Amino acid sequence: MRDNNTRRATTPRIAEDVVIRDPHVFVDPDFTNGEPTLSKAEVAFFKDYGFIVKRGFLDENRTFERIVDYVWENVPREILKRDDSRTWLDAPHGQWTEEDAEKAGLFAGGSWKMRSRGGIGTEPFLIDKIAHHPSMQKMVSLFIGEPIKRTQRVRGVYGVFPKPSGSEGRLSPHADQTAAQLSAMVLVDEVPPHCGGFTIWPGSHHIVHPHCDTVQGPVGPDRAEAYSRARDGALRDITPVEFPGNAGDVIFWHPRLLHSGGINHSADHERPVLRLIVPCDYQREDLTFFDDLVNGPGPNHQWWVDTRNFHEDILPTPDNIWDGWVFG
Repeated sequence: MRDNNTRRATTPRIAEDVVIRDPHVFVDPDFTNGEPTLSKAEVAFFKDYGFIVKRGFLDENRTFERIVDYVWENVPREILKRDDSRTWLDAPHGQWTEEDAEKAGLFAGGSWKMRSRGGIGTEPFLIDKIAHHPSMQKMVSLFIGEPIKRTQRVRGVYGVFPKPSGSEGRLSPHADQTAAQLSAMVLVDEVPPHCGGFTIWPGSHHIVHPHCDTVQGPVGPDRAEAYSRARDGALRDITPVEFPGNAGDVIFWHPRLLHSGGINHSADHERPVLRLIVPCDYQREDLTFFDDLVNGPGPNHQWWVDTRNFHEDILPTPDNIWDGWVFG
């Protein structure tokens, strides 16, 4: 348990000699399915690699259409035009102001995290139809048990725009420090291969776990150096995978995984696409939550994250990464 009055924790940047490998496109295992079930094969895969994919898991076409419309409705001053993909390239060309960021979320490097304190991320079509969909709730319960804390907000809608044709782009591997016990990425539109798909470093959750302050909590200053060495070692050794898919596909993943938004090369092809995804985070309800006013999640930092640190969290050890999981 951390002292909320300590200074905000940061981890060193990725070492300059780390070469981030190009991702492989994920190939579904034979057991991949779209059912709200968790087989022994899926549990074993999740334990080893930190994720599973459920294809066609949510049948919410009208909701997905509404989310796509909603994204374009929130573009400030039509900086980006839905029917003119030329405006997407290298967007938004320095036109995105601080006021735009407050109202509609940050836009940097072709990535738009659409969220706001004003309510983006709390809409019923995101909460009730996505985060609290009965199939999502059932699946979450199979991972972390019940009762599940009711989601008050998702992180918003995360978009990755195409890079100009011929440009390389760069992955930005990191791990979230959100105290989530389980996370999910919900695709709300088609994501072809090499078009910005969510990207993870399989198995990296095992490598960084021992170097965090607590099993679910952030990385404090005393562990930051060791954590960064473990992270950089994982990036040197592991080839990342990216997830193509269609609206309704869901990636359930361990929150300790190193991950990144993908690189969207769709401008190299005939039809540029905008990659859209809704990130959801889950915890059990029967915990004693608190706001971390220094590091977040809380009102000061990571305010867009619904999950909170909790007093029952414990120190990590090499063998307690699955404590509290149904299959632990």
